[in-house]
Amino acid sequence: MIWRFLWVALLASLLAACATTPAPQPALMAPGDFLLSGRILIRQADKADVLRLSWQHVALADHVRLETSLGQTIAVVELTPQRAWTKLGDGRELERFDDTALAQELLGTPLPLRRFADWVRGEPPRGATGVERDAANRLIAMRDADWQLRYTGYGEINDAPSRPAQIEARSGDIVVRLRIEAWSGSSL
Repeated sequence: MIWRFLWVALLASLLAACATTPAPQPALMAPGDFLLSGRILIRQADKADVLRLSWQHVALADHVRLETSLGQTIAVVELTPQRAWTKLGDGRELERFDDTALAQELLGTPLPLRRFADWVRGEPPRGATGVERDAANRLIAMRDADWQLRYTGYGEINDAPSRPAQIEARSGDIVVRLRIEAWSGSSL
């Protein structure tokens, strides 16, 4: 009898761990706001992680959920101009003003998390150099600070044919590849 109880408790725990809570949905999206989901590869030297990603960008705030391929939440990240905060899957919380320092603690790689919102929209931020566009005026490459970015896969996302489906960012031995699988957002 006690073994059956333990098995039921274990099964319930596993099912609860697989459940994910979606990010809150904005009632009305303003220009520049978006929701996206996809996969991200983060590689530095001989270490690599592949994660599922769901991301909501509203105004100047970002809500990002990182999960394993099986749907287990690794972290929820909140970014505003004033703070960078994360709650890890085990319940621990980290808060920093510096988003790059937060990424270093969370992922072991110093990523400029606040810059990603411009990057995924294909908008060169102020100070970007080496901006290249294709014949349809879509961004295909740029340099932002120490990061070299390449954009491909336009037209692969059904509801957003003018959005890139693949973005690669490189800085030194760090490589980040983002594969966007779903996108919704207002026009810019």
